[in-house]
Amino acid sequence: MRTRIGIATAVVLVSTAVVAFSAAPAAGARRGDGVGVVGGLGESRRAPTEADVFSAGTVCLADLEPDTLSRLFDTEPGGIIGADYQRALALPDGRVLWTFQDAAIRRGPDEITIVHNIAALQDDRCFEFVYRGSRAAPWPMFFADRTVPFSRWFWPLDATVGDDGRVYVFAAEMEERGDAYLTKTVPVGTWVAIFDPETDSVVDERRPPNSSADLYGWSITSDETWTYLYAQCYRQFGFDEYALVSAFDRSCSTDVTVARVPRGRLFEPLAYWDGSAWVADPTRAVAIIETRDRRINADQFEWTGARFVSVNKEGDWWGDRILISESASASGPFRVIEEIAAPIKCTECNSFFATWVPAVASNRADGSFVISLSHNRWDGVVSSWYRPTFHRVPAPTYAPARTTFELVLPAGSAAAAINVAVVGATGPGFVTVHPCAGGRPVASNVNHVNEPVVSNLVLARPDADGRVCVYTLASTELVVDLSGAFDAGGTFRPRGRPKRVVDTRVGTGVPLGRVAAGKELRFSVPTSTDTNALALNVIAIEPTAPGFLTAYRCDRGRPETSNVNYVSEPVVSNLVVVPTGVGIGQDTEVCIYSLAETDIVVDLAGSFVNSGFVPMADALRLLDTRRPGHDRVPAGGTIDVSVAPGMGAAVLNVIAVEPAEPGFITVFPCDAPVPTASNINYVGVSFVSNLVIARPSVDGRVCVMSSAETDVVVDLAGYVPLGTDYRSEPAPVRLVDTRIGTGVPGQLGRSVALSR
Repeated sequence: MRTRIGIATAVVLVSTAVVAFSAAPAAGARRGDGVGVVGGLGESRRAPTEADVFSAGTVCLADLEPDTLSRLFDTEPGGIIGADYQRALALPDGRVLWTFQDAAIRRGPDEITIVHNIAALQDDRCFEFVYRGSRAAPWPMFFADRTVPFSRWFWPLDATVGDDGRVYVFAAEMEERGDAYLTKTVPVGTWVAIFDPETDSVVDERRPPNSSADLYGWSITSDETWTYLYAQCYRQFGFDEYALVSAFDRSCSTDVTVARVPRGRLFEPLAYWDGSAWVADPTRAVAIIETRDRRINADQFEWTGARFVSVNKEGDWWGDRILISESASASGPFRVIEEIAAPIKCTECNSFFATWVPAVASNRADGSFVISLSHNRWDGVVSSWYRPTFHRVPAPTYAPARTTFELVLPAGSAAAAINVAVVGATGPGFVTVHPCAGGRPVASNVNHVNEPVVSNLVLARPDADGRVCVYTLASTELVVDLSGAFDAGGTFRPRGRPKRVVDTRVGTGVPLGRVAAGKELRFSVPTSTDTNALALNVIAIEPTAPGFLTAYRCDRGRPETSNVNYVSEPVVSNLVVVPTGVGIGQDTEVCIYSLAETDIVVDLAGSFVNSGFVPMADALRLLDTRRPGHDRVPAGGTIDVSVAPGMGAAVLNVIAVEPAEPGFITVFPCDAPVPTASNINYVGVSFVSNLVIARPSVDGRVCVMSSAETDVVVDLAGYVPLGTDYRSEPAPVRLVDTRIGTGVPGQLGRSVALSR
């Protein structure tokens, strides 16, 4: 049972109305300026205890759109006018912990208190703001008993979840060495507040292994193995002639160094990057960001699951650009990939400190991340004090070119039927799925050139640890849906690695040369006596005209169906099931007929055996909405197809014909709801086909839903009887969607094992 902090009040923010405010002090105003700031340099007040934690109120937003988040402080929840240097951390329980540096709290109409840090707990759309003390006498949420207001205080840096499930909030211990607050401000050390999300309380405050003023913990992120702590000097005000342009000491503020510890073990000794290796000596740490006078504030870093990204608001208060950079390594080099004009909160406002916002904290569109900016104004008007804004920015494609990510299949699977979609690839390429142990085979599963979306069914074999690796030649987003899995020793016998058995471009398995229009290609595949069907990935390459490929056993004659359909695409592939006949004990001769001239590539994925798969002698056409008496499937419409009762799963070739607009098709049991998954994706093409392994309803029907109006063709290639070893999902299950982070949780919504 979680012990929650008491909630004092709730406000629902549903409109763009902004509360009118009276005049109030400017940020950094000095004591004695007559603007109502409570507390001055070195003033001593009793620090509250842990029991004095105060809930200033809860704001529930209408949604989590960036514009709505930007209005979060406009209602002054609990009298909090605003706060700066906002950072957000996704908690294991789905909530978000926000920390803020200096926050302005209204004690009365003309009295404003600056509190050196506060926090907020976000639960879905609701934000509960907390600090110590009370509304009348507010104190910082963290390190209150160590704070001497405006003389020695603690500004939260970044935070992370440790391997014990608790949150480690790093903080800079700041000291004012000037004549007034924020005239010459320096960090003197680093502390850590340990926050327990089970009780929503700070359970400990202590020094980390490196507690120096280097401030390791300015930014923190973790990959699968390590937690990385980035550092910068953070000295402010009064250091050089640039003081009116920049608050930061330019002699050091551009230098960012990095150290690491084993993932989540924050009190292990740090190892520092010295330019070539991780070493124990902190004096050997080198700067990892090449600045060349283009940055003042230090970057904020996150691991996306594919690469490290950084965001930086260039030039501190007065710069006008946001820079987004990326690197394959936590230690760089970092390359700028986006330059964005820095928005401002108001015409008199400045913008500073850009940082990442976790996916769970905000609504974000496909292909984007959300960042936040701090803002302030210096004209004595409170209405824009310390009010962050939130913005969508382009996200780099998830999987960089020539990288591999790992996917864990259901336990005990000899092979799994997964639909792999390539979305928004940056160039021509292919995807190969293979067991992670061992090398990558010379084969492919999904091929793409210029198409926005291409998908293909893959019968993927995991390694001994249950992992399959997905390699992509081009940078792309990836979507993976699970249809079901085969147990070992039963229905499907996957190859250890897909094997290329035919390539007409180089003469593999057949004579060199393209297949002529209206001709067939013949080749042999070794077949054991218990094999009754082959699983082949068939690819048409640069066909000269619209047409199709049909694969079949040569001694049975060509059926009136198709397996691969092409119109204008340079490369089109599909998984094909070809019956062999049981007990032959010799090679199976396979024929592939092509309507148009083309090159053909064939990869062998595995074979079905007689213990659990029934292939059709010839593919059986179950549905063709182009025929008289049928209508096209309307946008959002569903059509049901009778297969037969008693099937554990039907193996279907499904074709979208002349879709009216971009969209997708999903195949699922008619007695189940429409899943959040797809089997066919189409954008600007006339014919798209894909093999589908679908569980029928109890009465033997599968439903085909199309998001756009289209004709649909469904051919039955075979089926898996009930009671066999194929474990069919009730409907396709989305395992991975890198566009929005599905199945790859992380601070930015993306985190799975990925390597070059």
